[in-house]
Amino acid sequence: MNTKFKEVFSGKIVNKKLTFNTGMDEFPRYVLEYLIDNYCREETFKEDFALVKKRLRENFVHGAEAEKIRSFIRENKEHNLIANMEVRLVETENKYWASINAINENFVNISDQIVKQYPMLLAGGMWGTITLVYDETEVHNKKIRPFKVEEFTPFQISLIDIREFIEKRKQFSTDEWIDILINSFGLNPGKLTRREKLLTISRAIPLVEPNHNMIELGPRETGKTYLYRNISYYTHVLSGGKATPASLFINNNTGQVGLVGTREAVVFDEIANTNFSDPQATISIMQGYMQDAKFSRGKKEILAFGSIVMVGNLDVQNKIPHESYYHLFQPLPDFMQVEALIDRLHYYLPGWEMPKITPALTSKDYGFISDYFCEIMHELRRVELMEPIKKRFELFDSSDFGIGLTTRDHRAILKNLSGLVRLIYPHGEITNEELGELLSLAIEGRQRVRDQLHLMAPGEYAPIEISGKILETDTIITPILIESRRKRSTILASEPKVGEIIGLAVAGDMGVILQFEMQTTKGHGRILPLGSIQRVMRESIEAAAQYIKTHTIELGLSDDWHENYDIAVLATMMGIPKEGPSAGVTMVAGIVSALTERPVKNDVALTGEITIMGKVLPVGGIQPKIMAAIDAGIKTVILPEGNQSDVEHLPDYIKDQIEIVFADSIDLVLKNALVY
Repeated sequence: MNTKFKEVFSGKIVNKKLTFNTGMDEFPRYVLEYLIDNYCREETFKEDFALVKKRLRENFVHGAEAEKIRSFIRENKEHNLIANMEVRLVETENKYWASINAINENFVNISDQIVKQYPMLLAGGMWGTITLVYDETEVHNKKIRPFKVEEFTPFQISLIDIREFIEKRKQFSTDEWIDILINSFGLNPGKLTRREKLLTISRAIPLVEPNHNMIELGPRETGKTYLYRNISYYTHVLSGGKATPASLFINNNTGQVGLVGTREAVVFDEIANTNFSDPQATISIMQGYMQDAKFSRGKKEILAFGSIVMVGNLDVQNKIPHESYYHLFQPLPDFMQVEALIDRLHYYLPGWEMPKITPALTSKDYGFISDYFCEIMHELRRVELMEPIKKRFELFDSSDFGIGLTTRDHRAILKNLSGLVRLIYPHGEITNEELGELLSLAIEGRQRVRDQLHLMAPGEYAPIEISGKILETDTIITPILIESRRKRSTILASEPKVGEIIGLAVAGDMGVILQFEMQTTKGHGRILPLGSIQRVMRESIEAAAQYIKTHTIELGLSDDWHENYDIAVLATMMGIPKEGPSAGVTMVAGIVSALTERPVKNDVALTGEITIMGKVLPVGGIQPKIMAAIDAGIKTVILPEGNQSDVEHLPDYIKDQIEIVFADSIDLVLKNALVY
C-alpha cells in the first residue's frame, strides 16, 4: 500500500517514524513535520535533519534564553525566530500588539496587514518564522516599544484542492484508508483493533463536523488531546487554564470575539481542573451555544461553527468505568453536571476502551503531513454528504417503554454519522454494511449520553434503546455498550436474616444503598454504633433506641432487655458517608429484628425519620433512593406516608418496577419489613 500511497499523494505524505523520537517534543507535530517536509529528504534524512536542528538552535528560543535573545536583537537590529505569536487589539490605542512568550514580550509592534492576512493570530496564536527588528524610535504612550514584526511566515499549507483529495480517496479500500488515517494521527494501526481504530477516528469528528459537541473521559496517557494539539492548528486546547465568558465568547469591553467564535474546536483538557471564573454565566452561554450555534453577550449576537470538546480522567477497572461512579459524568465539576447541558452533547467517546500510548503504538509508516491533513479536515467541514445517505436508514426507540427519540437524539446521531462519513468516505461511496458499521458507532455515542441522563434524572429522561434500520436490507442495528456490564457491588442476602437490613440514602444527587448489621451482646441496654457513622445518623440511632426503650411492650420485646443486652450497629459500605436523618425507621426495624430474632426480608429497603414519640416523618431524595433500590434488585421500598406526593409525580415506568409501601407508624413498618 505504501507504494500506491506515495504515488497517489506524492508530496503530501511523510514517514511518521522519522518525526518521532527527535527530541523536539516542545514543538507541535505540524511544526516539526513542516520543517521535515520542507528541508529533509528521506534518503538523506540524517544529514538534512541535522541542518533542521541547527536552524532550530539558531532560531528557537528556550525560556531561559529569553533575555539573552532580547539583547542579541537589540545589538544586531534584526533576528529570525521560530515561535508562537498571539495578537490582541488594544482599542484605546487603536492598535494591534503581538505577544511573543519566547522573548517575554507582550508589546511587539505588528502591522494591520499581517493581522488581516492571518486572523488566527487573534485567536490563540500561530506558529511560524518571525522576522523581528529593533527600532528604539518606536514610541507609544510615551513608552519605547522597540520590537517590531517585520515578516511572518506561518507553518501551514496555504492552498489545497479538496476535490483532488476526494477523487484520490477512491483509489483505496476502506481498510487501507482507515490505516492511512490512523498513521496520519501518529498511531500504529497494526497495534489497534478495528474498534479502537474507529474510536480513534471518532476523536476527529469535531474537526470535520461544525458545531459538534463531544466528551471523552478515560484513563490517563491514552492520547485524548494529542490529535487536537498536534494535527490541527484550527483548535485551541485549554489545559487547566482560566475560562471566562470573555475569552470563550465575547469581551464586552473590546467587542472581541472569543475562542468559540474563532476556532473550529475548543478543547477543555482536564475538564475537572479547568478554572471557570464565572461558572454560572459561562455554562449558561455554553448551553445556549451548544443548542443553537450562536451566542450573545450584551447586544452582540454571534453565529459560530466551533465544536466543543471536553476531555478528562476517569478511573477504570477491568477496562470499564469503576463501579464507584453512579453515572459516567461524575468526573465533571459539580456545576457542569447539569442535565440541560449534558443533553446537548452529541457523542460520549468511551475513553476506557482506548489503549495507553506506548512507543510501540506510535506510527511506523507513512501518513499525511499534519499541516496538509489539517487543511483537508478544515475543507471537509464544507463538504455535504448526508442528504442521500440519511434516506437509507431510519432511527427508532426499540425499548420496552417505547418513549421515542427526541429531536436532540436525531440531531446528535446525524452529526456523529456525518463526521465519520466525511473522514472515512469523503467521496460519499458507502455500502449498506459500511453504513451499518458507522451508524452503530454514531448511535452508541448518543446512547451513552442518554443512559447517563436517565441515571441522573430518571423522572425527566426515560430509558430508551436507540436502534437503526438500514432500509434496503431491513438490517436492525442496536449497539450494546460495553459499560452495561458495569455493576455496583450491592449484594443482597439470598434469604431473610436476623439483624441485616437495607436503608436508603443520598450522596450528592444520587441514591445509595446502606447495609446495616445489628447484633445483640450481653450488656445493659446500650446502642453501640460501629464504623464511620457520622453525627446526624448517630442522632437517628439514639432516637430509635429511645423509642424502643419506651415502647418495649408494644414492640413485643422483653421488658428487661435493656438490663441484659447491648445492641451493636454496624454500617457496611464504609466508603459512603453515613450522614442524614433518614435512617431512623431502618434502625428501629433492624434493632427489633435483632432483639426478637425475627428475620428482615432480604428484598426490602427502608427510609424515613423517626422521633422519640414514634412518629414517622417524611425525608428527601425519594426519586434517587427509589432508583438506587431498583438498580440493586430491591422488590419493595417502605416510605413515610408524608412522601406520597413525591411518588405521585414519578413516571409509570419507574413505579411499575417496584412495590412502594407507605407507613405512618412503626407497626406498619415492622409488618412489611420483618418476617412474621
